[in-house]
Amino acid sequence: MAVGRLIRATFAAAAILGIVAGVPVLLWLVARAAFPAPRPSPAELLAMLALPDDGRLFLGFLLLIGVALWLQLTLSLIAEFLGVLRRQPTTRVELPGLGMSRALAAVLVGALLSAGSATASAAPANPLTSAAPSHGTSDTAPSERRAEGPEYEVQPRDTLWRIAEKTLGDPLRWREIYELNSGREQPDGERLTEAALLRTGWLLELPADAVPGPGSDGHVAIVGPGDTLTEIAAQHLGDPNRADEVFEENRGRLQLDGQRLNDPELIRPGWTLVLPAQTQPPPSADPVPEQQPPPEPAPIPDEAPPPEPLSPPTTTAPASPRHEQGPTEAHTAAPTAEAHPPADPEADDGAAAAIVLGSSSLVVAGLVAALALRRRRQLRARRPYHRIAVPGDEAGHAEWIAAASEPTVDASVLDAALRGLALSDWAGTDAPPLRTAVLDSEHAVVSLAAHASLPEPFEPLAEWTWSVPATADLPLEAEDAGGYCAPFPTLVSVATGADEQTLLVDLEELGVAHVTGNLGLATGLLRHVAAELANSRWSEDCEVLLVGFGAELAPLNLERLQVLPDVAAGLTEIRARLRAARETLAQLGVPSLLHGRLDGVAPDAWLPVVLLATGPATDEERTGLADLAGEIGGTRRAPVAVVTAGIALAGHELHVTDGGQLLMPEVGEEHWSAENMSGSTGAGLAEILAPTAQLDVPAGPAVAPETWADGMCEDGTLDERPVAAVTPPPDPQAARRLTIVEQQDPDLDRDLARWSSEGPPDVPLVGILGEPVVRAPGQFPSVRPSWFTEVLVYLSLHPLGVTMQTAMTDLWPDGHKIDPATVRHAFYGARRWAGRGLDGDPERAFVSDMQSDNTYRLRGHLLDWDLFRRLRKRAQARHAAGHDGAVDDYEAALGLIRGPVLSALRPGGYAWLNNHDQRHDLQIPGFLVDAAHELVDIALAAGDLALARWAAEIARTVDVDVVFDRPLTDLMRIAHAEDRPSEMERYAAILLDARGFDVPEELPPETFAVLNELLPHGPRRRM
Repeated sequence: MAVGRLIRATFAAAAILGIVAGVPVLLWLVARAAFPAPRPSPAELLAMLALPDDGRLFLGFLLLIGVALWLQLTLSLIAEFLGVLRRQPTTRVELPGLGMSRALAAVLVGALLSAGSATASAAPANPLTSAAPSHGTSDTAPSERRAEGPEYEVQPRDTLWRIAEKTLGDPLRWREIYELNSGREQPDGERLTEAALLRTGWLLELPADAVPGPGSDGHVAIVGPGDTLTEIAAQHLGDPNRADEVFEENRGRLQLDGQRLNDPELIRPGWTLVLPAQTQPPPSADPVPEQQPPPEPAPIPDEAPPPEPLSPPTTTAPASPRHEQGPTEAHTAAPTAEAHPPADPEADDGAAAAIVLGSSSLVVAGLVAALALRRRRQLRARRPYHRIAVPGDEAGHAEWIAAASEPTVDASVLDAALRGLALSDWAGTDAPPLRTAVLDSEHAVVSLAAHASLPEPFEPLAEWTWSVPATADLPLEAEDAGGYCAPFPTLVSVATGADEQTLLVDLEELGVAHVTGNLGLATGLLRHVAAELANSRWSEDCEVLLVGFGAELAPLNLERLQVLPDVAAGLTEIRARLRAARETLAQLGVPSLLHGRLDGVAPDAWLPVVLLATGPATDEERTGLADLAGEIGGTRRAPVAVVTAGIALAGHELHVTDGGQLLMPEVGEEHWSAENMSGSTGAGLAEILAPTAQLDVPAGPAVAPETWADGMCEDGTLDERPVAAVTPPPDPQAARRLTIVEQQDPDLDRDLARWSSEGPPDVPLVGILGEPVVRAPGQFPSVRPSWFTEVLVYLSLHPLGVTMQTAMTDLWPDGHKIDPATVRHAFYGARRWAGRGLDGDPERAFVSDMQSDNTYRLRGHLLDWDLFRRLRKRAQARHAAGHDGAVDDYEAALGLIRGPVLSALRPGGYAWLNNHDQRHDLQIPGFLVDAAHELVDIALAAGDLALARWAAEIARTVDVDVVFDRPLTDLMRIAHAEDRPSEMERYAAILLDARGFDVPEELPPETFAVLNELLPHGPRRRM
C-alpha cells in the first residue's frame, strides 16, 4: 500500500507541475503560433470579427477559456496547499460552474501528501445538506454499524486531514479514519475510496479515542461562554448530578485549542465534551435515601487543645490598643474531607463560581483590588447609625470565590518593570514601542514593534524580544510603582495558552483593529477587554467607550467605562483626544507620547481613549473607521485605540475561530484561546462592585426572637435615639423609656456575669468580636474544633434557624458533593459541643434537631455581639434618663471587644458571611466605632480624659486598617483637651496619609469640621 501511495503521489506531483507550469507554457506556444508577430491591434481584432473566420477567432476563444481554467486550477491548488499548511479551512476560489476544479485540486494535493495529509475532501453533494439523514427513514442507510468509535458527520470543506486534526488532535492520523471507512456505504449510496471526494453529510466512523464533532450521532456537547459541567449535564443528560460523569468521560482529552480538561471547574468555550450514555429515566435528584447507611467521616488529625476562657470585660483603660491572642486552632486547622467533600451540584448551582471562573486571572485580580479600595471608601463615608450597601447573595458568593482564588499570573512584576523604564534616560534615543507581552508564573516576555534597548531587569531573548524573570530585582518596588506613569496603559490580555500563559496586546500599538469570526465570540472578547481595562493596575485614568454592548459592565468602574449611543459619538471622542495629543506634542516639543510618559512631561496629556464597538453601523461610520485607520496607521503611537467587531474590516485583524482560537499575525501560529466573557459573567462581576457606589441606609431593626430586641436597631441603638447630652432634671419620657428597656431585658446583668465567669459555662458562649471562639458545657471536639466553631458561630448568627438545604449551600459553598448524612454529622458534632441544659432541663440540647424542629437552631446561648447590643441599648436609655450606670454599660460593652471583628477565620471557611444579610465583618466594626464615639463624647463632657482615651483606643483596636475617621478625630479631640498639639497633629497626619489627601478640605464634612476647628491652618507636614 505504501508503494501505491508513492506512485499516486508521483503522478499527482507531475500533474500539479504540469498544471502550474506546463499549461501556461503550452498556452503561450499555441498563442504564438496562432497570432505571430506583429500582434494585432484592438482595431484589427474588431475587424477580424466582421470577416469570415479562418479558425484563429475560435482558437483565440479557446485560449481564453484555457487561461481561465488554468487560473482556476492554480488558485485552487494554492488554496489547498495553504489550507494544509495552516491546518485550517482556506477560502477556495472558483469560477461559476467550474466546481470540479476545486475537487481535482483537493484530490491532487491529497495524493501528493498521502504520506501525511488528507486524500479526500468534502464536496457539496447536490442534493445533500449538512444535516445527516435520519437512520430511521433512509432507504440507503449503511448496513454496517460502528463497533466502538463515535461517528462524525462530514461538514462542507472537510478533508480527512482536517477531520483527524479536529477529532483526534493529530492530522497525521487521517489514515486511521480512511481505513475504518474505506468502502463503507454512505447514506447517498456512494462509498469512500482513496481517490473519492468526501461529501457533505457522509457519516465516518472514528477511532475510539476521537472526540466526535457537532451534528454526529455521538453524544457530545459544545461548551458555550459561561457554561459549567453542571449546566451541561442538566441540559444534555437531564440530571445535574451527572456532572462528575461528564468530567471523568473527558478527563485529559485533547481539545481543539491544544489544552486538556483537568479541572472540573475550568472548561473553555468551544471545547467538545463527550457525554456518557443517556439513562432512562434520569437519576433522581432527591437526597440520598434515609435507609442507606451514612458514610463514616474520614479520620482527621487532632488539633490544638481547647481555647482559653473568654476574657471578662474590664473597665481599666489599656496602655495601648490591644489585640488578645486567640486560640491557635483557627490558624492550624485545615478543612478536611468532610468539610470539603466531592462536588454536589445541588449544594450550589455553580452560578457564582461561573462568574469568577468565566473571567481571566487579571480581571479577577483587578476586581479584588478595586473592591478593597472602594469598600474602604464606602466604609469611610458611612454615616453614624447606618449600614453600608452590600452585594446580593450570588454576587457575594462570587466575591468570596474571587478573594480566595489563586491568580494564575501576577502582573505586578511586569507593571513595576515597565514603570521602572521611567528611571532611565531616554533623551536622544527611541522609546521602546511595546507590541505584545506573554505572562506566566515564571517570567514576562515582551515583544517590541521596533528595535530598542531595554535596561535591567529586562534580559534580551532576540532582537526585539525581552524577558523579565518573576524573581528579578526590580528598580521599583511594587508598592512604589504607582507613583510613576504607566507607559503602556492600554496593555490588555486577549488570550491564554498552554502552561497558564496569558497573551497581552498593546491596543495603542494596534491603533485600529477589528475582530473577525463568530460575532458572539468576538463580542465576548471585547467584553473581556472592557472588564479588564475597567480595573487594570496600569490603566489608571484610561477612558473606555462602549458601543453596541457592555451596558452591564458600567458598575465595574463608572469613572473609566462609558456607554455611547453609536460609533459616531465614539469617533468624535477619539478624534478630539488625537487632536489634543498632537497639539501638545508640537507645543512641548516632546518626541513622542512614550517619551512624555517616561519623562513625566505633562502626563495628563497622554491619557488614552479606547473605543470598543460592535455593529450595526452606518456607512458613514464605517468610512470614518477606515479613514481613522489610515490616519494613524504607520504613524507614531497615539493615545487612542479602536477595536470593532461586525462593523468594518479596518486596521489590524484579530480572528477568533469557531473553536475559540485567536489568530493574529503578531503572535505567530501558537495555540491561543481567545478570552471570552459572557454578558451574564460581566453582569455578575459588576454586581459585586455596584453596591460600593450606593448610599448607606439607616440600621434596621434587630432580628432576634427574644424580648430584648424589641425597640432596638441592629446596631444596638434605641429605635428612637434620645439626645446625646442630658441636663437635669431628666426628661420624664426618657425615664419611662428606661423602665421599658429594663423590663424588656431583665436578665442582662445575669447574662453579663455568666459571660465574665471563669468556670465552666452552663450555656454556650460564642464570641465574634475578635477571633471566633466558643466555650460550651458539652464535650470539646477532639478533631476539627475550628470547623465546629464555625458551625456554632453560623447558628448563633441565624437566630431564627436554618434549613438543611440552606446549611448545605452556606457551609459547603464551593459546590462539593455532600449528602444529608454529612450535614447531620456536622450539626451532631456541634450539638455535642454545645451540650445540654436548655432552660435548666439537663435533657434538652442547645442545638435543635430535625426531629423536634424543622430547622437547626442554637438556643439559650450567649453571643458577645448580642450582649454588646443589649448593653448599648440600655446605656443609651440610661444616659438619656440621667442614670449613673450609663457609663458602666458602655464600658462593659466595649470591654467585650477582643480585636478586629471575625478575624483570623478558618482558611476556606465562613463563605456564608458573604450572604447579603450576614456581612457582619463589614457592618459590625462601624457600629462598634459609633458606640465608642458615644462614650468618648460622654467622657469628654464629664472631663474624664482617661476614659475617653480608652474608648478611642478600643475603636482603633477594631479598626486596625484605619478605615474609619472617628477613632482618629476622637484622639485629636482628646489630645487637644490634654493640650498636646504635637500628638494632635500626628493623628491628623495619619488620617490624611491613610486617605491619600494632601488638604483637609477633601475629607468628609464631619471629619473636616473637626480638623478645621482644632487645626485651622492645617497640620504641619513633616518631610
